[in-house]
Amino acid sequence: MHMRFPLFLILFRERVKLFTLIMMFKLYFLRSFLFPETADLQIIVLELASVVIIFGLLELTKPRTILLWIVNFLLSTYFMASVIYDSYFGQIPNFQALLQLGLIKDLGSSIFELFSLAYLIFYFDFFLIVIQRNFLKVSKILLPLSYYRKALKLNMLLQPLACQRKSASVYHQKTIFITTSLAFVLTLLNIWLYPAKDNRMAMTRDVGFFNAQGYELYNYLGKSNAASSPSSQFSQAAINQLKQVKPVPWPKYFGAASDKNVILVQLESTQNFLVGLAVNNQEITPNLNQLVKESMYFPHFYSQIGQGNTSDAEFITNTSIYPLQTGSIANDYVDIDYPSLPRLLKKQAYTSVTFHPNVVTFWNRDKLYPCLGFDKYYDKEYYQDQDMLGLWGSSDEILYKKALPILIDHQKKNQKFYASLIALTNHHPYFLPESRKRVILPPQLEGTSIGNYLTSTNYQDYALGKFIEDLKSTDLWNNSIFIVLGDHFGITKAMEREYQDILTLLLGREHDAIDSLNVPFLIRVPGLKPQVIDTLGGQIDFLPTLANLLGIPLEKQITFGQDILNSEQNLLGFRFHHPDGTFITSNVFHLAGSNMGQNLDNRNSSKNQEFFLKEEQRIKSLLQLSDSYLQFLRQNKKYLNMNSNIIEKN
Repeated sequence: MHMRFPLFLILFRERVKLFTLIMMFKLYFLRSFLFPETADLQIIVLELASVVIIFGLLELTKPRTILLWIVNFLLSTYFMASVIYDSYFGQIPNFQALLQLGLIKDLGSSIFELFSLAYLIFYFDFFLIVIQRNFLKVSKILLPLSYYRKALKLNMLLQPLACQRKSASVYHQKTIFITTSLAFVLTLLNIWLYPAKDNRMAMTRDVGFFNAQGYELYNYLGKSNAASSPSSQFSQAAINQLKQVKPVPWPKYFGAASDKNVILVQLESTQNFLVGLAVNNQEITPNLNQLVKESMYFPHFYSQIGQGNTSDAEFITNTSIYPLQTGSIANDYVDIDYPSLPRLLKKQAYTSVTFHPNVVTFWNRDKLYPCLGFDKYYDKEYYQDQDMLGLWGSSDEILYKKALPILIDHQKKNQKFYASLIALTNHHPYFLPESRKRVILPPQLEGTSIGNYLTSTNYQDYALGKFIEDLKSTDLWNNSIFIVLGDHFGITKAMEREYQDILTLLLGREHDAIDSLNVPFLIRVPGLKPQVIDTLGGQIDFLPTLANLLGIPLEKQITFGQDILNSEQNLLGFRFHHPDGTFITSNVFHLAGSNMGQNLDNRNSSKNQEFFLKEEQRIKSLLQLSDSYLQFLRQNKKYLNMNSNIIEKN
């Protein structure tokens, strides 16, 4: 029998040759957008084995050609989505992001703002197909005969795109099997030898897009569903020991706000550098600036959200539990009655309500809020899209205006309450109608994304100021703790890359990862002296800090945060947007996988690899303990009385 070994094992037939070549081009374009400094052909070869696996397996199916084009289209769309995702989050989406496709209709304006015509390069082959299909028809009508003959020759060059082939022979199928198997072994070896598997961006850059995605899928599916550790391992003492925190016997401010109402305003996309910022001698956040003078203000406070974004911020602050490294609590862990702030307050005769002008199903909040123990929520059905700004819901002014009567009613009934208000207007892409713009921007900011962000934040601050004035006109102001908290970053990676010069002018230095994490946090307690507290803190610390002010002991409550009114040191972990092992402690920010740290104040770099490795392991242990605690809560029937998850709508 005549046997001819292929010159390249990976090139099975013309069809697979073509699709392999097309995909390699697209992966080169993908790397050019994501990692322009490493977008060379040598790196692209890393992707080759994965491409061979994909198209090799498809070659064994029927009908092959149409399936190849479908997969090609889906991968092209995923590539484009990855570039857009990176433009916003500075992170590569994982397969779990596909679970969030239902959010696209609500994110349309943000996607449009981040989209570039250059991204259509991922569909270049489809454009060529259209040209090839119509080239001869148009040429015959428009061109003279001599030119038409040349067009026939040109069309022959495009003909391989049709990819029509006969069924694979037995020999051909064996070749595919051998080659695909070899590619699979090479891929596994490539992944296995890579050390920084916790860093999705670095892994994508160094071992390839498909390899990194495949590893994450494998890692997710391979997670053990075995029973979690005994509850004794979740003692607060064990957590404190890991964090090197010593509880204070007589904490300061304990019960300083006993029996006070709690009003929490969670500001959308608000970073701490905005506090005190002035442009053209105009304060961007004048009301927030004034509130700082009346409150306990924490300038070193950091967002710790995961893939769940704002919903993660709500989860962290209400539970003092870390979010997931991949996926979101709102999608993956809404079958648990969490030991939470609303349930803690319920024992003290509080009612807990939350106001969110968007539909409650957005980010699965219709399931999340009952899990957190809220008694009632007010969503789009209550606000009726009155004074709609953007695609998200009623304006911040309406958010506060319609919440106020509810709060007053509780006050009249002598019903203590915890009210969480989620501001939405200051959401990317930060478009405001001219009638709502209150700050005059300099020419270099006018029409830019940074200018839009400042204008939108200024409106958010204006609405907050009106709400404070309304509260002061009632008894609520003197009978409530008033808290303002930022949920997450507002400057996207695309904005940072394009407008770093403007940001440097505004901040006096380059905008960096620390700025993206740093969000405002301030607590105004009637009767307490205003002060700036430089203690390091994060959203994970919200619950224990508030519990101390309310005089509520936490002996029976597991918290991964701490009371930052009575702490000298802290250890904060970060997930999804940063590799596991990233931390802030001792006034230093360290990105896992690097051997450097940055001072939080002056941004000076420091190199202490032994210290960083030790702290990386410490924060990883803490995050793993938090993950195990979530599994424990899910499996321990003590916390799983789902019949109690009844929440009243507005």
